[in-house]
Amino acid sequence: MNTHKQSNIHADSFTGLKMSAAETVCYVSWQDLPLTCPMPDTSLWNGHPRIVLPIHLSGRERCPYCGTLYILRNPEPGELIPHFTNLQIEYLYRQVVARSEPVAET
Repeated sequence: MNTHKQSNIHADSFTGLKMSAAETVCYVSWQDLPLTCPMPDTSLWNGHPRIVLPIHLSGRERCPYCGTLYILRNPEPGELIPHFTNLQIEYLYRQVVARSEPVAET
């Protein structure tokens, strides 16, 4: 997962909501699914309740508590296929992989 802070105020193109100057944007991989906010490695002593975000449906989700914007990266070539327990996530992952595979010329 990659995280960075936005430095200017502008509207998010996906949600249309204004992003604050200190907004956190996290790039997550398919291995991070199912996505929860805060992430499992985050300390909960000063956080909000952990919730599951359905990022596999849209590719982008914003946490309603802290405003963190999560963006789902496409799988890299040769990336290990994660094990999914959610069949809907498994199906969508296979669709993304099929779209990203090069077409063989005959």
